[in-house]
Amino acid sequence: MTHFRMYKTIQVFFGFFAILAMARIAYAQQFPDVRGTPYEQAFAYLSSKGAVNGYSDGYGLPDYYLNRAEALKVVAALKVPSRVQYFRENPVPMPLFSDISAGAWYSPYVEAGFEASMLTGYPDRTFRPARYLTVEEAVTMAVRAYGLSGGAGGALLSSYIQNRDGEWFTPYINSAVSKNLIMHQGRLELGGIITRGRFFDILYRLENLKNSSSAVYAGPEPAITSVSLLAASPGSAGGGVISVAQPQSSVMPQFASEKYFAISMPTLGVNDLTVTHPADPFTPDGVLIPLKIGVGHLFGYPGGGGKILIYGHSSSYPWDVSNYTKIFRQVNKLNVADRVYVTYDGKLYTYEVTEKVVVDANDTSHYQDDGRGEDLILYTCWPPDSIKQRYLVHAVPVSVVALR
Repeated sequence: MTHFRMYKTIQVFFGFFAILAMARIAYAQQFPDVRGTPYEQAFAYLSSKGAVNGYSDGYGLPDYYLNRAEALKVVAALKVPSRVQYFRENPVPMPLFSDISAGAWYSPYVEAGFEASMLTGYPDRTFRPARYLTVEEAVTMAVRAYGLSGGAGGALLSSYIQNRDGEWFTPYINSAVSKNLIMHQGRLELGGIITRGRFFDILYRLENLKNSSSAVYAGPEPAITSVSLLAASPGSAGGGVISVAQPQSSVMPQFASEKYFAISMPTLGVNDLTVTHPADPFTPDGVLIPLKIGVGHLFGYPGGGGKILIYGHSSSYPWDVSNYTKIFRQVNKLNVADRVYVTYDGKLYTYEVTEKVVVDANDTSHYQDDGRGEDLILYTCWPPDSIKQRYLVHAVPVSVVALR
């Protein structure tokens, strides 16, 4: 198993308050798909400020995902418009990040945002403008944009957003919880991709606090509606293909686990295997530690709509005395249409194998977010006892069951 770098993004963003009724009437009409939704006020205000223009067909697409460049545009247009204009008129000869060209439409926003400490890039000097924004990244950028340092101490828990102790995002989610920045509808999951509507609503609430000098957002909450566990894929009209079921009795479904994060693969005889996200995903040693107690995890989480990587050993090295050195040694015996079961945070996610492939060790194309929806990837070095290649098994979600 080789080293993966789990890049954690810190960006910045923005929101709303003031001319409520007037903006709503004047601007919400630009977005027929936003009218009557919980996001109507946020879209109206951002539109009135020129930060959100909608798409060419006039739609706002509140349920679509948001990438880093789009998020930064809204933030910078609201917070530092004069500096954006300056960099537009005076383009820098050498961009801050290696994957941004001087002529890119978002280059002035990147320069202005970086100057105002709204964002940082990845350790490899990239910005990754097309990468979708996760829940924890979105909250962090919003809270940082408004100069909030984040709440100290252990994780504050909420019915509307997941949180965990001791993570880089914990203090920022603490601030969001304590200041009531998260809409009281559904639950935002860590690692999940945030939608335009949910992100804009966070910014709306922050602007409300700024303009009213309030410590906690006390505005009206939307009426409760059913919320799908997985957001619609970009470019699609409806939600994902996931079916959501509630258990009909106290009996745990087959292959469900009482663990927080676990995986079962009946085809391989693997049941209730612990999955652990490394405390330090930036170093080889840090990434290898979870393999002492099961298998490791990187990138997104089940239900988040993105790439989920679960990695394990396929070696028999004499120096490795854990019980899990060969756990993925037979992962190639999984067949297309086989089921893989992942328990995560009180839900059982069922995935169906769609593809198996052997790739070069340096080929990272399979891990890039291509916008096609949730993709579980089982990963190991290949052939067994070798590190020359990687064996990947791709699987897509087919159902979710909430566990009691």
